[in-house]
Amino acid sequence: MRHDVRARAAYNALAPGYDDLTRGHDHAAWTAAIEERAREAGLRGTRLLDVACGTGNTMLPMLERGYEVTGLDVSEAMLAEAERKTAGRARLIRADMRAVPVLGGFDLVWCLGDALNYLDTEADLTAAFAGMRANLAPEGVVVFDVNTLATFRRLYSSILAVPSRERVVLLEGHGSRALAAGGCAEVWIDRLEPNPSGWWNRVRSVHRHRHHTEGRIRSALDRAGLACVAVHGTQLDGTMSAPRDELRHAKAVYTARQGAPHE
Repeated sequence: MRHDVRARAAYNALAPGYDDLTRGHDHAAWTAAIEERAREAGLRGTRLLDVACGTGNTMLPMLERGYEVTGLDVSEAMLAEAERKTAGRARLIRADMRAVPVLGGFDLVWCLGDALNYLDTEADLTAAFAGMRANLAPEGVVVFDVNTLATFRRLYSSILAVPSRERVVLLEGHGSRALAAGGCAEVWIDRLEPNPSGWWNRVRSVHRHRHHTEGRIRSALDRAGLACVAVHGTQLDGTMSAPRDELRHAKAVYTARQGAPHE
């Protein structure tokens, strides 16, 4: 199945329960930390392109900070949630992150929530990065995060249940605690919702994630004409530090600027 079809189906199914799954995340603090990394790399303006924006949690704090925001996502159901939250304050477009249309010259282009782990190959990464570069203002900055090997081994080989008043969201990892660098893990996410009969309905979405090594990411950036400026690691509470440690940190955060494309 093509990536865009698989991802669209998975996130359309997950959309009503996505915010339950991420309820414990402090999006305001997280985006402030990301913005700080971007400013360290030279960010000056306030035009933001949010690639794989999901339900809009990462754009809401930026709208409050005065940013002009455009968001794109492959899932119309996720975009519908983002539209409901932003109420017309952001421009929202459905697009595959590997084929980002040219939408303008943005001061900041970011891709958060480990969306890039959904891409399977270096060619896919290169295509995504090339689309981000095509939308950068001359002095613009790109920031993105990916899950570390520690997260793949821990979270994607475990079961996580998140109950709420409307439903239970169940994340079931089918990975391995001994996953090799660059390996894949399949994750099932179920929305369990009661119906009036007293029985429960289940909607399952299947997600396939690829761990990306720093070497692969740097190579894809280079081929897309982006130069890596910095790499930070984050703890589960969002605290960042350098250097990034694949076995200690939960995420790796990359900052990049325009560079010479690789021939």
